[in-house]
Amino acid sequence: MKAFVGFLLALLAVIGFSCGSIALDLFKQRDLVLPRTTFGNISLSGMTRNEAREAIRQQLKDFSEKPFQIAARGVAKTITFKDLGIVINESVVLSEVPFARDISNIEIALLTFVGRRIMPDFVIERTEILRVIEEKFPDIPRAQNAHFILEKKVLKIEEAREGVTPNIEPIVLQLQSNIAFLEQSPLLVEFLDAKPTVWAADLENNKAQIVKRISRAVILLNQKDKWEVNFAKNPQWVLFEAQPYAVSQGEFPLKIKWEPVTFSNFLNEKVSKYLEQAPENIRIWREADGKMKFEGNANEGRAIERERLLALINNSFDRKDYDKPEEIEIPLVVVQPKVDVSEDLQALGIKELVAVGHTRFAGSPANRMHNIGVGISKFDGLLIPPGETFSFNKNLGRVDETTGFRKELVIKPEGTIPEFGGGLCQVSTTLYRAAIYGGMPIVEREPHSYVVSYYSQIGGHGLDATIYPPTRDLKFTNDTSGSLLIHSYVQGVDAYFKLFGTSDGRKVTLEGPYISNRTSAPPEPKIVIDPKMQPGEKKQVEKPHAGFDSLWYRFITKNGVTAKESIFSHYKAIPAKFLVGEQVNPEGENQGLTPKN
Repeated sequence: MKAFVGFLLALLAVIGFSCGSIALDLFKQRDLVLPRTTFGNISLSGMTRNEAREAIRQQLKDFSEKPFQIAARGVAKTITFKDLGIVINESVVLSEVPFARDISNIEIALLTFVGRRIMPDFVIERTEILRVIEEKFPDIPRAQNAHFILEKKVLKIEEAREGVTPNIEPIVLQLQSNIAFLEQSPLLVEFLDAKPTVWAADLENNKAQIVKRISRAVILLNQKDKWEVNFAKNPQWVLFEAQPYAVSQGEFPLKIKWEPVTFSNFLNEKVSKYLEQAPENIRIWREADGKMKFEGNANEGRAIERERLLALINNSFDRKDYDKPEEIEIPLVVVQPKVDVSEDLQALGIKELVAVGHTRFAGSPANRMHNIGVGISKFDGLLIPPGETFSFNKNLGRVDETTGFRKELVIKPEGTIPEFGGGLCQVSTTLYRAAIYGGMPIVEREPHSYVVSYYSQIGGHGLDATIYPPTRDLKFTNDTSGSLLIHSYVQGVDAYFKLFGTSDGRKVTLEGPYISNRTSAPPEPKIVIDPKMQPGEKKQVEKPHAGFDSLWYRFITKNGVTAKESIFSHYKAIPAKFLVGEQVNPEGENQGLTPKN
């Protein structure tokens, strides 16, 4: 009997294992979300990629925009997580979903057994919480230390008063719990009784020092933009806190801070619209005729790190060189765009943005701009299978008037002359940069014979790639595990190549350019006769350039191993070039000719 029971249990185990293996194979073949996977209050188990994305997106939208209650001292108001400035990073959430094709069989078995709860990725800004509480409950009397006000241009002290202050940390903990489980339970704001720690006498006794500290100009910077914060004209923005330990050490007894609500309002009204930018999401799918379609461009967004900036400003009050303005660089973080890819393309490995190439061509003639637009459109939607070496010339095709190109200046051994497709090197250079920053192996690339100013507008000298079918080409290999999809487009005077695929975790950094072997001066100016120009007419088409060598280093880190590569470019010195009418004597023009800027 015992033997029979043992046999039966063994048989059931085999059957169970076989059924489990069949079920897991089915998940693998159809690339489904693993069993026991949840996000918030929904189960993602057994969903396709598209179904999971739509479910997550809808869940986050509902969670962010659905009103819930915030209450304090018997008064209830409505609010949304969007009002609190809390943004959940959808891309991070999606990257955490376990799809069967992305992981090994051992991981599948383990995750199927233990399950996975996808946790949201988010940031909570305390300054925004304080701003909302102030906005929702303005009638609750706040405790306030003594502070300054400006009355008819006279600095006066307003006495402290007792009251309450919001207890922020429990609110943050409650928000964290709500967001982790995507719950919208009422938010209870607790106010604590508070007594002032700084009185009018404290400010009066230290008034001279305080005036010095708040009179220093505080300049917030971001590249060429700057904003001056004038605390001397807005003394009510400043808070004071007692520092008892400082008194015992003979230091300044008060800590000066920018009041968080006015800080948040200042950023929202003065700075945010210039610096902060929502990411531009992208949706990618293939239509019935096989043509790739793109909705959006997957542009990154930017957000101010508000708490970090406030800390930098508050620390500036402790500086002792009061006569010097305090310049503070505004810290920004990148907000990644959402990438929504159709299921059939995801099966090819098109899942996320893996590389971006970007150049600018401001100042280009009309025909050059036209050719760049035509050229870049020929690569939009192209697929590069894994292991394939991509040829720029092969995919560019014919270059003449029948394919939409116009004549524009190109660099040739006999000089810079008009030809169909002039400006296409801007396109090849942009794609080259995408391949470089994507860590792709470069099979063939040649720099221009001399420096072209368009290619240094972004990135610096030495990252250009000239092409001239059929002799000069740009080639690189897709060494990722899946296909790469090209999205190429022009936006104003900016050209972009974006490669979508599957990231293998590689990290790419560039160092450079290191410039060496500069020539002292370019040769004498040269003249190119243009039969289309009127006699006596002259037009400068190229400024003189000195020659030099450029060296970049590319570091590719993959699986913990870093490889170092050199990118070398030699540029020869060239003279200024002028187009002139054909009846002008070039030799006569050359004599005493000086370039015009």
